[in-house]
Amino acid sequence: MNVLRFILPKSSVEYIYTTSTVRQALEKMQYHHYVAIPVLDEDGTYVGTLRNDDLFKYFLKGGAFDARAAERDSVMRILDKDYSKPITHNATMNQLIENVKEHNFVPVVDDRGCFIGIVLRRDILNYLLKYYESQNGEK
Repeated sequence: MNVLRFILPKSSVEYIYTTSTVRQALEKMQYHHYVAIPVLDEDGTYVGTLRNDDLFKYFLKGGAFDARAAERDSVMRILDKDYSKPITHNATMNQLIENVKEHNFVPVVDDRGCFIGIVLRRDILNYLLKYYESQNGEK
């Protein structure tokens, strides 16, 4: 099965850039009710996923919410680049399922590493539920 069947395209996904500040990231995540957001460089290459945990650690390390620091500091200062590795558009379903077990969404990139969208955990679970029901005659 093709991973692209499940993809939510980049045009429908909110993301931030490596040049974004901590405050910009926090505001975008709060506005969209996200707990994590993809981070891209200026060329559209996927760099990592910023999580609310990264933001919590940033503010706890400072001891308080420092709006001036958050307006100044780049998200790259707090980004854990190893948290959510992307899959390629031609990944297998096994690879997709392994990744979606650990994360709410899986970033998808093309052969050049450019971000093309995400696959949501709920979409995979819905597909698997329908498959299970069709195999077992359940509804």
